Amino acid sequence: MSSEDKKRKPASGGETDFSDNYVPDQRLSAIFSEAHDLELHGLEGLCPAYSELAAVEVRYRDESLIGEGSVKEVYRIYDEHLRRWVAMARLRPDRGPDFYDLFIREARLVATLTHPNIIKVQNMGVWDDGRPFFTMDLKGKTTFADTIQGTGSSHLHTQLQILGKVCDAIAYAHSRGVLHLDLKPDNIQVDDFGEVLVCDWGLGKLLEEAEFEEDGAEPPVHIWGDMTLTGQIKGSPGYMAPEQVVAGLPKDHRTDVYALGCLLHCMLTGQPPFIGEREIVLAKTVETQVPSLRLEFPERSIPAGLEAVVLKATAKDPAQRYQSVSELQQDIQNYLAGFATLAEQPGFFREARLFVARNRVPVAIVVVALLVIGVTSVLFVQGIARHKLAIAAERGRAEQLSSEVETLDSEYGSFVEQAQLAKQELAKQLALSARELRNLAIFDRPVATVRRTRFMVNTALQQDPDCIEAHAQHYATDCVELNYTAALKRRNEVRTVAPYGKYILFAQAFPDFNFSDKKRPSISQLVDFFEQARQIDNRLGAYFERVLAYDVVTRKRREGYEAVVEAYLQYRYGGPDHLTLSLDTESSSLSLWSDQLLRLNGQYGGGLLRFLTFSSLTLDFDGRFPLSDLNGLLIESLDLSQCQEAVLNKAVSLPALKTIVCRPEQFPETQLRRLIQANEAFKVVYQK
Repeated sequence: MSSEDKKRKPASGGETDFSDNYVPDQRLSAIFSEAHDLELHGLEGLCPAYSELAAVEVRYRDESLIGEGSVKEVYRIYDEHLRRWVAMARLRPDRGPDFYDLFIREARLVATLTHPNIIKVQNMGVWDDGRPFFTMDLKGKTTFADTIQGTGSSHLHTQLQILGKVCDAIAYAHSRGVLHLDLKPDNIQVDDFGEVLVCDWGLGKLLEEAEFEEDGAEPPVHIWGDMTLTGQIKGSPGYMAPEQVVAGLPKDHRTDVYALGCLLHCMLTGQPPFIGEREIVLAKTVETQVPSLRLEFPERSIPAGLEAVVLKATAKDPAQRYQSVSELQQDIQNYLAGFATLAEQPGFFREARLFVARNRVPVAIVVVALLVIGVTSVLFVQGIARHKLAIAAERGRAEQLSSEVETLDSEYGSFVEQAQLAKQELAKQLALSARELRNLAIFDRPVATVRRTRFMVNTALQQDPDCIEAHAQHYATDCVELNYTAALKRRNEVRTVAPYGKYILFAQAFPDFNFSDKKRPSISQLVDFFEQARQIDNRLGAYFERVLAYDVVTRKRREGYEAVVEAYLQYRYGGPDHLTLSLDTESSSLSLWSDQLLRLNGQYGGGLLRFLTFSSLTLDFDGRFPLSDLNGLLIESLDLSQCQEAVLNKAVSLPALKTIVCRPEQFPETQLRRLIQANEAFKVVYQK
């Protein structure tokens, strides 16, 4: 058989393979050229959708008015190009050319914001009458004002979730340097499927504009579009901050925080903080602090935690408010999770009540156990009293009843022994619960966790002063606070309790460490501590991670804290010969080098880099490194080009990522975009 016959031999399945002798058929090219040169009626048969689109002479039709404001009108209109109903905003007929740029500016401002809870602009242009317009997604007719009419705890929970999405949108806008300045229930759309959209950005402005107002300098020309020609105050009375009412005061992100506090006030009471005539409302906004909601509306049963949030968010002085939307949102999340809000500055008993509410079953068990012990003790005392009376009455028959007395004495001893054992077991279980609380919650709320742990351990010692586990938890808590002076006083009780016996070596090396949440070591002291700790025992990374979590929250000033994090990582990975860290605070960039396999995800509380603030991260690792260790970091730039073996085999959330740098052989771009989740499209830069 010739080589040519072998090429034409049928393949499996009866098909013939002519791939080696393929010759293009020129007839196909001729057919394509003929179709390309068809007249209009022939093109309609070949491309009907294109022909139909090209034939559209009027794009928008069937408009109907659905809303009207002080500057614009909103219509429901059909888009022939997209074949869907959209919302079109146009200037009111009584607004002249002096409003054109202001109107266009709103559309362009909203178009720069890409967030699921911010209305999206689809198109903009000039209408037949010469006035500008822009189109948006057409949503339902329900607004946040409609949902506020409901009552009940479940309805409040739903409203707080809606407010949380509004906070997400405003926090995102602030991150892009944009203020809303007109937040109110009517400007927030809500539908039955959980979608929440912040609309009407007509008063929105860039943060850079607030700088011009504060310095008193004349702003650039494009900023004048945010002012009325008559110098009127712009905003919605009742939801405006004092700095919006008084001319010349600068406005920043705390101005929107005030409006969010007014929204929460409206949710809880059914109305904004101040109502009445416009002039009266504006005067009260400037001169009066928002009054207590619980005193003004006693019939509404307003939670104390949410009242404190409203009063803090609506403080007249911006410095007394939440300094960011994220702080306000975190306090609302604390309330939803059953914790006290920071705004109410909770005391011990308030924290205790909330702890009981969150842990009903364990607390009920403890209470029942205490009641059983108490009732049993009372019954026992009563029984002893009865027995003594019987013995006194039957003294004459003592010899005859001696055997009964011996039996009673035996039962008494057994009962006392059982009661003592029950108290010892209760003390041990309380101490074990305190240990679990500290280990699990120290990374979320360090200070509160330490206080609650102390309370539970003291309760355990009241039941059994000799409880070794309770003394061990006091000792371990002292070590987390770096109060080795106090820990050394308890060392005899905990030498046999693992792993606390190992901590004694550190306490003996630093006997003068007596720190607390009010007094923290200096940066140099912590660096020296970790360097010496590496020489003592380098296998207690989990313990020192808890020490860092407590220290970083209780420390008032964190300048130079990168030296502490570097010393901690060197403790875990063999010293400066194997790992170095550098933080440039001016450029907010962090560089990390290691010659070995390095894990940054921490053992208990999340990523080890969470103790530092930076926007750019450069990694230079000789060993294998999984990108999942960076999950959740708010970094804008990530450089992996110096990593010997970076691994990306599951989804990683990097919300703020804008640029990633790597080598071509490390990851294909499709893999990066498929597995890295960011709030917006990021740039991939390949380096050889």
